[in-house]
Amino acid sequence: MHAQVLRLYGPRKLQWDVQPRVELQPGQVRFTTKLSAISVASELSLIENHDSNASPRAVGYQTLGCVTEISEGVPIPPGTRIVTTLGHVSEGVVTYERCVVVPDDVPDRVALAAILGEETHKGIRKIMPQTHDRILVAGAGLLGLLTIFNLTRRGAADVTAIEPDAERRQLAEQFGVVVVAPGELGNQEFDAGFECSASPDGFVELLSSLRPHGRACVLSDGNWGSLVLPRAFHDRELLVVASSDGEDYRTYAEWLWQHPEPLLTRVFESSVAPADLVNTFDRLRVLPRPVSVVVDWT
Repeated sequence: MHAQVLRLYGPRKLQWDVQPRVELQPGQVRFTTKLSAISVASELSLIENHDSNASPRAVGYQTLGCVTEISEGVPIPPGTRIVTTLGHVSEGVVTYERCVVVPDDVPDRVALAAILGEETHKGIRKIMPQTHDRILVAGAGLLGLLTIFNLTRRGAADVTAIEPDAERRQLAEQFGVVVVAPGELGNQEFDAGFECSASPDGFVELLSSLRPHGRACVLSDGNWGSLVLPRAFHDRELLVVASSDGEDYRTYAEWLWQHPEPLLTRVFESSVAPADLVNTFDRLRVLPRPVSVVVDWT
């Protein structure tokens, strides 16, 4: 049996490749994919800008599957659901260390939040907002909503989000935050901010809305245009840090399994079949876009 894997060969040059089955090495598991999620801004940016002279690159990194085979030293049985970071592939092999085991009572689409949930929470840990801080989130896409989820479910009481899309604003409000369109903040000032918009304009509005000595974390990595520091960065002596991959997905997942927020299924609501994935990326180039798209391999 061969696996299908989606690879990128140049700007907008996506291709399904056949990958031969390999023998498991000690400490590895084989799984079949149930769901793989698109991180829209990040993956679109990669697809638009990949160098044709570079090596082909696999696309995607949020994967939920079911273990079909284990090797020596792996303590989980076949049939176990796992979340890992392999991407859009029908079947895969990963080390056990890269597996997050999903309990039976956690829905598939909630479990998908374990990857970017930890990555957004790492950014929160970097600037450590206090429960009394006024917090601003730029963007209510996948990163923004998971940031909002992590903030509000861990005690942040005063969170505002900026989002241009009306449907995304409505979804963000269901997580219990105030949501406004760009330009509608007025003269409010915030203690801490999170850049999740992948937008130069969103980044400028975020930093320009922070109080003197405020702090911000840049979580978006699929940016449409360069993020340029506004005058407020220097005048207000702001602290800006970046955060990318997570540190401990299993520890985050243990917390997530205790807080299996049903609203998270709305974040991963839109589905496509694998055969429609390449055309889906073409459609995602045009606004409006869903928060995320899930490839259903079942």
